[in-house]
Amino acid sequence: MSTRRVVVQAPDERGLRQVTIDGAPAGSAWSPRDLRRQLRRAGLPTDMDLEDRAAVSWRGADSATWPDRTGRRRATIALMAAGLLVSAALLADVGMVDALGALTFSGRLTGSLFVLSGAVQAVSAALVFDFWGKRTLRYSGPMVMVGVLIAVATEGLLLAVWFQESEWTPYLPVFLALSLWSLWAVWAIWRERAWKGITHPKSFTASVVATALLAAANFSYSALYQPQAALFHFKVEAKFGTPTRDPEFPLVYLPVKLHVANDGAVSGYVLNSAYWVEGRESVFDGKKAEPDRKEWRADAEAGVDTELYVQPTGYRTINSGLALPVDAWIAPGTDFTKELVVQIPTDARYDIVTAKMTAIFLREDRGRIDARLQSPVYSWQQKTERFFDCSPAPCADYVIYHARVWNNNNIINVTRRPRYVSSSRWPGKQGSVIDSRISPLDSRGRVSADAESAERYGVDQYVSAVTAIPFASLLDLKRS
Repeated sequence: MSTRRVVVQAPDERGLRQVTIDGAPAGSAWSPRDLRRQLRRAGLPTDMDLEDRAAVSWRGADSATWPDRTGRRRATIALMAAGLLVSAALLADVGMVDALGALTFSGRLTGSLFVLSGAVQAVSAALVFDFWGKRTLRYSGPMVMVGVLIAVATEGLLLAVWFQESEWTPYLPVFLALSLWSLWAVWAIWRERAWKGITHPKSFTASVVATALLAAANFSYSALYQPQAALFHFKVEAKFGTPTRDPEFPLVYLPVKLHVANDGAVSGYVLNSAYWVEGRESVFDGKKAEPDRKEWRADAEAGVDTELYVQPTGYRTINSGLALPVDAWIAPGTDFTKELVVQIPTDARYDIVTAKMTAIFLREDRGRIDARLQSPVYSWQQKTERFFDCSPAPCADYVIYHARVWNNNNIINVTRRPRYVSSSRWPGKQGSVIDSRISPLDSRGRVSADAESAERYGVDQYVSAVTAIPFASLLDLKRS
C-alpha cells in the first residue's frame, strides 16, 4: 500500500478535477483512467486502489463523479481547430499574391497582414488543444480568441466586398462556411471566457482593433483611393518628317513619326492602338463670295470646319495600322516612338494629307493583364472553340486581343468572377477602328455583353491632334 497521500478535488465548471500528491500539484484528470495516468507519472502503482480512503481523499464529490463530456469536448476541439486552419489557409492564399506581387507598397502591406493573420490563426489552432484541454499554457485562451476574431473580421471584409457584385466564385462556399463557423466560434469562446488571463485587457483589445483597422485602411487605400488620386495621362502625337521625291518613280516618300509619352504618375498597359494617314479630296470654287447656308449646316452637323472656296468630298486612307505593340507597358517618364514612311503617287488628287493616332490604355494600379493579350485572334480564321460571337454570321474581318484581367488587389479577384479584356481592330471607312471592353464570360464561355465600366479599371483612350500638310508642297520637291 502506498504511503503517499493523494487528494482529488471537486470538478470545476468544465468537469476537470485537480490532483495533488502529498500537497504538491500533480496535474488534473478528466476521468478515472486519466487519474491513473497522472498517478503513474508520479511514480505510484497503476493498480492502486482508488477507493482506499487512507491513500486517496475525494473532495467535493466521490470517485464516481466525472462530469466531463469527452465526445462533446473533442468535437469542439476538432471543429475549432479545423475552422482556424481553413481560415488560415484562406488568408495565406489570398494574401500571398499581394504580399509578393502587388505593385504598390500599400497593396503589399495588406497582403502581408493577411499572411501574418493566417500565421496567427495557425498558432491559435494548435493552442485549441490546450485551451479545451487542461490549460497548462496561460495565454492559450486569449490566443484562440484572437484567431477567432481575425476570422470574424476577415470574413466580414470578404463578404462585404463580395456583396458589391454578388457573383458566384469558387471561394463563396468557403466564405459562407467560415462565416457561419465564426459565429459559432464567437459563442464558444464567450461561453468559455477565453479572455481570462489577459494581464492588460484594454491594451490587448486596442492592439487587435488597431491591426484590423490597419488592414481595412490599407485595403481601402490600395483598392479605392490610390487608383483615383494618382494622375494617369499620356501624350500622343503624329508628326510629319521631311518628304523626298523618288528619283525614278512618280512617288513621294513622306516620313511619319508616332510618339507616345507617359507624363502621368501611373504606368499603363496598351490595350490597342491605331494610326491613320489620309489624303483629302476636295472640289474647288474660287468664285464664291460667302459660305453657303446649306453647306454651313452640313459642316456644323458633321463637326468640321467650313471652308469658303473648298468643299471636301472625302478622305482616302493611304496608310493605317498598329501604332503601339499590344500589351506594351509604358512607365511614367518614358516614351515610345514608331517611325514609318508613307508612299504617295505624285498624280494623286489630294489637296491635304493628314495623320493622327489613337491608343487605349489600362491603368497598372487597377490591374494586370495576362500575357495572352499579345497573341491576336483573327475572325476570318474559323475555330471550333471561340470566346466571341459573330453577328451577323459569318464573322466580319477584325483582329481581337483577349486575356484575363487580374485586379491589383487579390481580395477583389477572389470575390468576383474572372474579368477579361477584349480589344478589337477592324477596317473602317477612314482607316482602322479600335475599341476595348472588360467583361466576364457568360454561361457558354463567350465574352459577355455585360461590359464593365471603363472607369472601374482606369481604361482611357487618347487621340492625337490631326497633323496636316499641303499635298502641293510635296510635289514641289526636287528629285533626290
